[in-house]
Amino acid sequence: MIKAVIFDVDGVLLDSFEANLKFFQDLMTYSGFRPPTAEEYSQLFHLSVWDLIKELTGLSLESDIKKIWDLADNRTVRYPVELLKTPDNIEAVILGLGKDYLLGVVTSRIGNSVYEAPELAKLEPHFLVTISYEDTINHKPHPEPLLLAAQKLGVEPGEAVYIGDAENDVKAARAAGMKVIFYSQETTKDADACTSSFASLPELIKTL
Repeated sequence: MIKAVIFDVDGVLLDSFEANLKFFQDLMTYSGFRPPTAEEYSQLFHLSVWDLIKELTGLSLESDIKKIWDLADNRTVRYPVELLKTPDNIEAVILGLGKDYLLGVVTSRIGNSVYEAPELAKLEPHFLVTISYEDTINHKPHPEPLLLAAQKLGVEPGEAVYIGDAENDVKAARAAGMKVIFYSQETTKDADACTSSFASLPELIKTL
């Protein structure tokens, strides 16, 4: 029986591709590196900020990567919040799910950026747990962030479903022993269900 619903942020609670692309283009330019094209960035979109910086710069020394990571973390380079979009019906869906399930967030975003979008910030009180990049040593597809979320929510992993949009989300959920819904225009046989409609999530969760 599902008792908890855990959401990814980028690609699920937020359509953040354009905002993130602009941010990393500006971050690379500010740091003296070539900014990625949209096509190049689309191949790296689901990496954490740290891993993205590493990939885009080719840097290997942690101290060098951290200098650029700090520029992102403290928003020395401005993040274009105005480009962020939330799914249609997000408020109704989250409020409805909150009546029947414990809600949480597991994301590779830096902690202070999770609720930057005003539309998502309004819903923050409904998420009882938020696990961001800094909260764990290991990151998706490792199960540690999801297991920590389940622990904090007070449920067994098998009583939770994770909603993510990337293969790493599916792998993390499987490794954690959770159900998983793949939220994407594409499908995967490795998920328990697939959908591109946010409004369909409540009914899909009931079937798990």
